[in-house]
Amino acid sequence: MPTGGAPPTDSQAHALVDALWAHAAPDCGMEHVRARTSPAGIGIVFFIRAARTDIAQAKVRSLVVDALASGGTGVHGYSILFHP
Repeated sequence: MPTGGAPPTDSQAHALVDALWAHAAPDCGMEHVRARTSPAGIGIVFFIRAARTDIAQAKVRSLVVDALASGGTGVHGYSILFHP
């Protein structure tokens, strides 16, 4: 979700996806990620390889928090809202 300003653009969604791939270590199990913009923010869908849903969710949380904490290009000005 944007923390202020105008709704996100498609280029911002692409930059966020790039940042997530840059932070995705092999053990996170990320196979695919898709990001789409809306007036409310950027929705991200992850395809994560894991034995159970709770493990996949924990991996996604860790990846997203780490990527946003990095302060890299494409990750500024957002807060996180997770949906199961």
